[in-house]
This record gives sequence, C-alpha cells and structure tokens, in this order.
Amino acid sequence: MEVIILKSGTGAVELTVNGEKKLAVTSNLKSKIYKQISREDLLSEPGLIIKNKKTEPWECTDSLEYDGKLIFPGPYYEGNTLADIDLTIEIIFNLANVFQVFINENIPLEVLYLPGIFILNDGGVLIPPPLLVNYICSQLSENENMNFLQPYNHPDKQGETLFSFILGVLAYKLLTKELPYFGNSITEIREKMRSSKPVEVEYLKPGIKKSLAVLINQSFSLKDINIVDWINQLQLWKEEGAIDPINPEEHLHLQKSATKKQNKRQKQFERKQFFSHNWKTITVITAVLASIISFSIGPIKNAMEPPITTGMTAEEVVETYYRGILDMDVEIMEDCIIKAAGKNDINEVTQLYVISKVRTGYEGKSGLISAQDWNDGVITTLEPGEQVYGIANLTLDKIDNSSFQANYIRWYPNIPEDAESEKILPPIKIYVKDILTLEKVKEVWVINNLTRETME
Repeated sequence: MEVIILKSGTGAVELTVNGEKKLAVTSNLKSKIYKQISREDLLSEPGLIIKNKKTEPWECTDSLEYDGKLIFPGPYYEGNTLADIDLTIEIIFNLANVFQVFINENIPLEVLYLPGIFILNDGGVLIPPPLLVNYICSQLSENENMNFLQPYNHPDKQGETLFSFILGVLAYKLLTKELPYFGNSITEIREKMRSSKPVEVEYLKPGIKKSLAVLINQSFSLKDINIVDWINQLQLWKEEGAIDPINPEEHLHLQKSATKKQNKRQKQFERKQFFSHNWKTITVITAVLASIISFSIGPIKNAMEPPITTGMTAEEVVETYYRGILDMDVEIMEDCIIKAAGKNDINEVTQLYVISKVRTGYEGKSGLISAQDWNDGVITTLEPGEQVYGIANLTLDKIDNSSFQANYIRWYPNIPEDAESEKILPPIKIYVKDILTLEKVKEVWVINNLTRETME
C-alpha cells in the first residue's frame, strides 16, 4: 500500500492511498492501544456530512499508522478543522443547524472537539464517526484537552442544553475574543462552569443587541433554550449584525465595569480553594478568626449598596443562595435571606472560608477538591492535604410562586478521631432536601424560611 502525505493540520491530514486522494482524521491512539478495542465498534456508524439540514454518510472503515499514531481515512473533501479556521458567524450558524440535526436524528456525539469538526469549503460540516470522536476525546493529552475540548463543553450537561452552552461559548469568543471560562487546569475550568458565571457579554462587547446578549448569558445559566431560538437569533445576527451604535462614554464605562467584574468573580472563585489537612496546627487560629469574621463580614459591604438580588426572580434568588455556598461568599448569601433562614449555612461557610484562607497563607494552597468532581468520579483519590466539601447534583423544583424544593448531595471532610493520625479518610456523603419560602421586602425577593431534611 502506497501512502503519501500531502498536507497535515490539527486533527486532519490530506493524503493519497494507492493514488486515491483521502481526508483522514488524526488521533493520539497508538496501534498497541487500539488493538485492545474493537475497530468495528468505533467505526460501526459512518461519519456525516451535513449541509442545508441534509445529511449524507462519510464512510470511514479502516485505519493507517502515520508518525507512530493511527489515522482514519475517508473520502476527500476540501476544508479545515474548527481548530485551524477563524471563527465566523456563518460557522456558528451552520453548527447550530448541525446541532438541530443531532437532536432530530439522535446522533450520539457527546462533545464539541474542535479538531473533530471539519468546516468544508462548500459550506457543509463534516463530522467523523461519532463513536470514534468520543473515544479520541477520552485519550487526549492534558494540553489538547485544555485547548480543544474542555473550554467548550459543560462537564455535567448533554443534549440540547449542552449544544446551547457550546453555541454561547462560540458566540462569546467571536464577539469578545475571549473564552468565557478559562483556568490553569481542567479541574479549575470545570469547577468554574459549575459554580460561577462569566462576565456578561454586554460588558465586554458594548452595544451588543439585547436579545443576543440575553441568549448568550442564559446559555451559561443552563436555561432550557431551544436550538431553534439560537438559529433564529444567529440568522438575525447574519442579516443585521450584532452591535448597535453606542456613545463613547457608555462604552468606556462598560469596559471599566467588565474589568471590575472579572476581578471580583475571580476572587470569589479562589475562595473555593479550601480546607486544611493540617487542621491540627491551625484549629485555634481558625476559631479565633471565625469569631471575628462572623461579626465583620456583613458590615464590610456598603450599607447603601442595593443587594445583589435586586431585580431577580424568586427562583434566581434561590439559585444565587446556593451559588453563594459554592463560592463560599457569605456576602451573597446574606443578600438572599432574612431572619434566621440560612444562619447555619452562613456559620459553616464562614468557618470553612477562614480555614481555607489560613491554609492558603500557611502552605500556599487550600486543598480544595470539587464536590461535583468527586461525586462524578472524575477524582477518586485524595492526596495528603486534600479534602472534599460542597454541593453536588443540585436540582431545584418550583412548588409555587414563592416556594421551592432543593435536592442535592452535600460532601463534608472526614476528620480522623486521632488528632495525630495521617490517615486519609473518604469524605462524608449526605443527601439533603431543602424547602425554601420567599417573600418580597421592598420589592426584592428574599428567603424567609429554610427547612432541611438530611439522610446519610
């Protein structure tokens, strides 16, 4: 078999096999690893070429070895992968239509992997065999994962909600030249997606049409958005543009606000890097600081500043309250409640926040492990100094206009009874059901009662 490589790119190569021109999917898979799995299974379904909402198969039935790695050739088409092409509104619009086909035809592609999406010169989109792409994604290096996979995919979502999230990321990136979620590790990016929101797109791109900004921001809040809504909005973007004129003063004001919001949210996220394995050394310090903090955190906020919940719906206030727990942000939690509602949560978060700060100052790190990552099995073992705390699998159900039920799993650190023990114990898992009722105070929704049931 005569194989000649013509051109190589990110995720693809052009080549000839016995004189016939081919387009091949590249991978990090080595032949030895590939022999352990079923090629027939990975290639059992063909790839797809999708154009104008119509599909045709892209047959890929064999593999070759190139540069020590496996490649998977199929019929030749001109184009580049999404990793090697400048993003445009036309590309995002075409991808939205592709996602609509995925939904309608139940195509089992689990993620958006930039080198696994071919943007063809004729306006079509080529998707390699979905099961093959999913397997390639499971074998990525950390660098490939950070650059081409993780920033575009929410770790806990699938189907239409995931597709909406992906479109939000791509639209945000095209408009602002920034990714909404970024970090120094895969774990950090995943946790940011779960527990915080990026700076609203209208601050980074002043003048953006309101309807488009709302759709992008809602996609990061994981609202139920029909892909058809995206298609319609992207069509308007193509026809009318995304930006309306704005005066220079307002433009400057929004840009300054964006910088402040980015800094504030990064600090809020950093608070979550928490808990100390060396708790024996700092227990006394923590107790003293916690008592001070419990009296001082509240007054830090300017009393004349309106609560962060101003203008929120009752449901959004409840969501914000639990986000405050995740972010270890007592100030946000206090804005959501009145009376004694949530007092125990605030006391707990206050103490753990102090522990995390003492640990960070003492060792330079806080030892935080995401409760959701632990719950999902993304992280299965703890290193010395690491502990798990937080909420996982949170769901909210509306009882009526002012009452909600929250169900979630709460993970707590498991401290050895022997103060000198170095044994690493698995965290404690508690199932929780909260019933929250709200009322309006000066036109702002607040939680006035929270009852809790727990079960191990």
